[in-house]
Parts: sequence; structure tokens; C-alpha cells
Amino acid sequence: MDPNNSINAMSATNAINPINAQWYVIHTKPSNEYRVETNLSNQEIEVFLPLLETFQYTNGKMVSKIKPLFPNYLFARLDIDVHYYKVKWTRGVNKILGVGSEPIPISEKVIQTIKSRMGENNLVKLDDGLEEGNIVQFTSGPFKDLLGVFDKRISDGRRVRVLLSLIGVDVPVQVSKYQIKKVA
Repeated sequence: MDPNNSINAMSATNAINPINAQWYVIHTKPSNEYRVETNLSNQEIEVFLPLLETFQYTNGKMVSKIKPLFPNYLFARLDIDVHYYKVKWTRGVNKILGVGSEPIPISEKVIQTIKSRMGENNLVKLDDGLEEGNIVQFTSGPFKDLLGVFDKRISDGRRVRVLLSLIGVDVPVQVSKYQIKKVA
């Protein structure tokens, strides 16, 4: 048995699953989350970048975009004694969050909570907090800036029915849930 090979095998095992590994928040340079995720993964560091599907009303069409849940931040599981300088000097990394120059780990429960809210395609699903009777404001489309009363969700969950008060009559209007926001 070659001692050099056993040392390399041991260090490779520790890089993938370090003994003292904890989760840390990595602050990235603007719009570098994907670059940092790739670079750290290439260094065999476990990375978690929660993503969120957002919608924008552009040129009369609803366009879907996948964005990081926390812009300019991601999570990395690392042994700070072994990986600190590797991570700190990785291209696209701004710093490891902490107090002063001392990185502070976050609880495993935080990561598990975020992962538990992940649905299809590993995207985080956020609760919009809309309940029947809530006052909502239209943020885009032909009813932009008008107020209405949230009535209910339509079958697929992406569309909602809002009661819009026009000429003293409540008119039910079906719109994308991404075109409204809760006011009160």
C-alpha cells in the first residue's frame, strides 16, 4: 500500500465530507452567485444556492425568470480551518459572513427549513399570504395601480380572482397572481 495514495484518498474524503463541517453564508460579488457555486463545487465544497421563480410583465407578456432567493448570497458547508482561504480567494466571493474577520456558522435548521420549502424543479415556494378579503393593488397590466379585494385562487394556483370596484359594482377579474400585491 502506497502511503502517498492513502493520504490523497483521505484528504479527498475530508474535502467532500469534512469532519467539522458547518454551514456558512458566502457573500458574493453582484450577480456572481452561479460562478461562485460552480467554483466551490469544483473544489469539492458542498454548496446550496436556493432559487426562486419570479415573473415580470414585459411587453404585454408574463415572463418567467429563475433568480437566487437571496441575491448575492449562497450557503457553503465547510470546515472553516481547512477551507477558509480556499473560499475567501475563490473568484466571485466577497467574504464569508461573520463578525469582523471571524466567520460565524449558521444552524443546520436554517438550511433544512429552506430545503423543506422547495417544490418542483428544486425551486423555493414562498407563501404570498393572500387570504379572502385582503386589499390588493395591481402592479402591472391594464389595471395597474388600481385597488381591489382578493377573492380566491383559481385552479392552477398561478391565477387569482380579484373583485374590482368599477362604477359602484364589484366586477370579478382573473389575473396572474404576480400582477398583484397585498396592501393591507
